[in-house]
This record gives sequence, structure tokens and C-alpha cells, in this order.
Amino acid sequence: MPDLIEEHAFLSNTRTAALTRPDGTMTWLCLPGFDSAAVFASLLGTPSAGFWRLGPARYTNTPPESRRRYVGDTLAVEQTWDTGSGVLEVVDLLPAPDATGYAPPTVVRIATCRSGTVRLASNFRPRPGYGSLTPALHEADYGTPRLRVTAGSDTYWLDGPRHTVNLGGSASCDTPLKAGQSLVFALTWTSTGSQAPAPPADTTVLEETKRYWTRWAAACTYDGPNRDAVLRSALTLKGLCDLGGAAVAAPTTSLPAPIGGVRNWDYRYTWPRDTAWMMQSLLALGYTDEPIAYRTWLTTHIDPDALQPLYGIDGGPVPAEEPQPHLPGYRDSEPVRVGNAAAEQHQLDVYGELADLLAQMDDAGIPPCPDADHLLLALALKAEQLWEQPDDGMWESRGTPRRYVSSLVWAWVALDRAVRVLERHSGADRQTLLRLAASAEAIHTEVCARGYDQGRNTFTQYLDGHDLDASLLHIARTGFLPPDDKRVIGTVEAIERELGASGGMLLRYPTRTDAADNVDGLSGHEGAFVGAAFWMVEALALIGRHADAEDLFGRLLAVRSDLGLLAEQYDPAEQVHLGNYPQGLSHDGLIRAALAIHAASTTPAGELVLAAAQG
Repeated sequence: MPDLIEEHAFLSNTRTAALTRPDGTMTWLCLPGFDSAAVFASLLGTPSAGFWRLGPARYTNTPPESRRRYVGDTLAVEQTWDTGSGVLEVVDLLPAPDATGYAPPTVVRIATCRSGTVRLASNFRPRPGYGSLTPALHEADYGTPRLRVTAGSDTYWLDGPRHTVNLGGSASCDTPLKAGQSLVFALTWTSTGSQAPAPPADTTVLEETKRYWTRWAAACTYDGPNRDAVLRSALTLKGLCDLGGAAVAAPTTSLPAPIGGVRNWDYRYTWPRDTAWMMQSLLALGYTDEPIAYRTWLTTHIDPDALQPLYGIDGGPVPAEEPQPHLPGYRDSEPVRVGNAAAEQHQLDVYGELADLLAQMDDAGIPPCPDADHLLLALALKAEQLWEQPDDGMWESRGTPRRYVSSLVWAWVALDRAVRVLERHSGADRQTLLRLAASAEAIHTEVCARGYDQGRNTFTQYLDGHDLDASLLHIARTGFLPPDDKRVIGTVEAIERELGASGGMLLRYPTRTDAADNVDGLSGHEGAFVGAAFWMVEALALIGRHADAEDLFGRLLAVRSDLGLLAEQYDPAEQVHLGNYPQGLSHDGLIRAALAIHAASTTPAGELVLAAAQG
């Protein structure tokens, strides 16, 4: 079995991210930002695409016993090896945003011999441009040994023990360490021609980073069951946030779902839908800074008259989708893509998800914002204008546009939330609100008439259709219908029955072998969608099946990696993670599921139904 997706640790500084394997190999790193070209991309190919391994010198027989963990409530990872002659510890981190002296994006790796003696090896093979460029490596002396790596407009500085520059654009060192000795390595990005960054002086940056994350984690207000899992997912969501206020769906591109298929997409951009849901989860856990920053990002960058399903993290356009033919892909799953053509789609649901976040922020007592009220009204007006038109759906179908039921439900949410919030603020025209309310009722009537299969007692994927869709589970969450409505219960049971996979996992929608038979216009099947399985937990809790919700939640928690991370999809047969990693919607789903179970166990049934009916 090749390297597994879930074997990777996730590091973040809320500007970019890195992935490392248990053997100390960093296989993925984009600098300076989440959506920058990768300098290490062996995750999507072979070691020739770039990596940096830091760990025990290569063994000859049995690999040294190892263990790893996150350092407390942080995104710094500690890896420990028992080598036989001594114990080696390496802590990997991306210095936190407020870590002094580390304004340029930097990776820090701190190696310490905890006992005995060890030999530490560093094997450094940078390959900027997603593995397409062989850079020039030069030894440079700025008082301490360092390498300068130059590739066009990007320069990378490697600080630490002196490395030997090898042929072919790589460098290495092999250093003995005794008990108590530590070495600090740092890889820093600057634009070519800029002033050289200051090298790290000591391990102070680790303490600063630990304080940053520990202080952030301590603000979590959730104290119910499975708090550790909830907090780790919250930390992961925070790690996907960008300092500018937006968040990426995942920090990787083209990790396949399934292996050998063509469903390989670039997720290093901001989906307003995904980010809105992520912010709702953080808001529910007591965090307000991130939702407020995202609200500011929205009011700065979003034009409801030209709403896109995804944006660059800086609010700009997403690059055109381009294959990277020099990369064979994870487990030879081609193509590897950079950019995402879904940015050109029409996805009706986005209006509702943004409106829902703005309403929840208002419900939480966050001070109103005139720009946000203007945005909320504009979202509702545009949803009112577009709801009768087919769209590409929240799954970003590349097939024929349809009138997806979940899209219509979220369009209803856009109108419902605008009316509710703007009535409260008394700032909108009364006749406009009455018209929006009437339009919301029209959407509701059409969905219940044409999106509901009375014979099977279930809502369907699109109007006048037959297939199911896991996104229909949102009907109860949004308050479109109360969770004790027989149509909601029937839909949950039908999805459980027809889209269920082994281990409690859930497919997004049915797929067939031939692309012509698939609603998404793509050939073949895919893995189970992790977020949807957590949506099922939430739905089961809402409809009163508390024991089933708790049982399913327990099984899903067992699927997480040893570090508590989740990819986008899961293959129950091979029991491996699939798709981009870690995935924001998967961790958002875990938090929502935990909160729903906790609410069901602490809130009287009638109040729970009322709360769900109010969205």
C-alpha cells in the first residue's frame, strides 16, 4: 500500500499549510499562501516532485519505533522515534501569525535528542512550480549556515546545520546529537530580490506558537461529550482560515475520489458556501472574530448580482483550470489540476447559505452592520430573481443544469432569513419584505409539489426526479420543514436506506458507470462523502432517533486519522481516506453532529423542534 492520505499531519499558520508523513517527510507545501504553487509536491507524484525529510538517519533493517501527536491544543506536531541508541523528537510548525520575527511565511522544524545519542538526517529537495522546476541552490553565509534557493520570482532560505549541496538540485546533512541537544531548521519564503530574512535564533518561536493556539482553543465554549474531537475539528477549521477573513475548502489539490478516477479538483480557494458553514460552526462554539472577519470579506468582495461559487482567497478570480501533466497524481490518479472551472457555474444555493450565516450572526447578538444588511437584502433579491432557473447544484455538476431541490431549499432560506433579520432591524421597505415572503412561500409550494415523491415519502434530487441526494438532509436543518414532519422523516430514512454505505458512511448521490447516466456528467463512481455522514447524524438527532445518532457518530469518529483529521471522502471497502485533505466540510459536519446530539440530550423535544423550524 502506498503512502496514505490520512497518514499526513496538517500544519497551518492561517496563511498557508503543509502536510508531513510519520517518517518525517514533508510532501506538500505551498508558499507563500494556500493557493501558491507548491515547492514540495511529492504527495501528487514521486519524490522527484519535491520533499523535505527530517528524522533519524536511514535505518538498515527495522524502522525505528515512532509515535506522534499534536502539541496540546495547537497545530504543531511532535514526532518521536526510538532509534535503539537514543530517542529523537522533531516538532514541526508553521509559526503563528503573531510569532515575532516571522513575518515572512516560514516552516520551522526543531530536532531534539531526548536521551542517548542519535543521528539526525535532513534530505532537502525543493521543486517549485508543483515539481516542475529545478531551482538553483547556493550556499550563503549570513553569520550562520544557510542555503538560498532561487526559482524565478521566488526565493527560499534554508537555515540550520550546514547542508551539502548535491547534484540535481538537492541538499542533505547528517548530524549527531547527544541527549539534550537541539537544532532548529527553518525554511522561509521571500520574493526574489527582497532582503534576506533573519534566521531563527532559538526555539522561542515554538513557545509563541503554542501560546497562540492554546489561547485560541481556550475560548471554545462547548463542554459537551466528545469535546476533544470537537475542539480538534475547530482547530482544523481555524487552520483553514486565511488572515484576510476567508477560508479554503482544503489545503490540497487533486487528491482523488476515487483512486484512478477523474474527480480530482483544486480546493485551495474560497467557496462562500463552505466558508459560511465553517463560520457557523465556529460561531456555535463561541468564536466571533472569524465570522466577523468573514462578514467583512463578504461585504468587501461579494457582488450578489455576479455571485460566484468560489473565489480566490484574496477575493479575486480563481485561475483557469489547467492540468499538470508532469505529475502522475496520487496513486497514479490523473489528472492533477490547478485552478477550478466550477468558478464559472451558477449555484443557486450559495445565496441561502450566506444569508443563513448573516442571520445566525444576528441571532447571536453580533452588532448589526449596515453593509451586511445591504448584502443580505441583495442576496434575497437575486435569489428571488433566479429561483425558477436551473442551476449546477451544490455538488458542482458538470452535466446538464437542473432544478435541484436542495438549491431551491436554500433559495427559500435566502428569502426567509432576509425577511426575518430585516424586519428586526426595521431598515427595509415593508412592501419589499412582503413580496420576498410571498416568493419564499412560492418556492416552498413548488418544492413540496414537484420535489417530493409521495409514493416513496421522500424528497428527490431535483424537481420531478427520482434519485436521492444527501443534501436533502438540510431540509430539517434549515427549518424548511420541522424535523417531526413525516416528509422529513421519510427523506432521512430513504437516504439512509438508498445512499448508505458500509460503516455508516453515505454517498452524496447515486452514480453509474457511464457518464451519460450520471447527473454530474462524469464517468464512474466515487467514495462516500464524509460530511454527508455527519449530516445524517445531525438529522437523526433532529428527528428523535438519538440512540442511532450517537451510534453512528461513534463509528464516524473511529474513521478519523490518529491526529483527528478527515479527508473529503472515505472508501469503506479499502478503509482509506480519499479526496482533498483535511476537508473543511468534514470537520464542520463533525462539529454540527456533536452539537445536535448534545442539544437532543439536553433540550426538551418540543423546544428542539421549534429551534430547528426557525433554522
